[in-house]
Amino acid sequence: MNTKDKGDVRAFVQTAERTGGWVWIISLVDFAERDVRRSLVSDETYTTQRAAKDAGDARLEALAHDQ
Repeated sequence: MNTKDKGDVRAFVQTAERTGGWVWIISLVDFAERDVRRSLVSDETYTTQRAAKDAGDARLEALAHDQ
């Protein structure tokens, strides 16, 4: 799992199986509040779990630079 820390708020990249492939999921979790603030799921389906993870990591990195 890849994380980016901001106090008690962390962003995680996970993968999940979808019919015919894999997708990435980025979740922003506030551990102090015990709340999932936001989740993003890829529109694209990837053929392997590793490809979905790599794409999710790249997307999270791009989002971090947009701040």
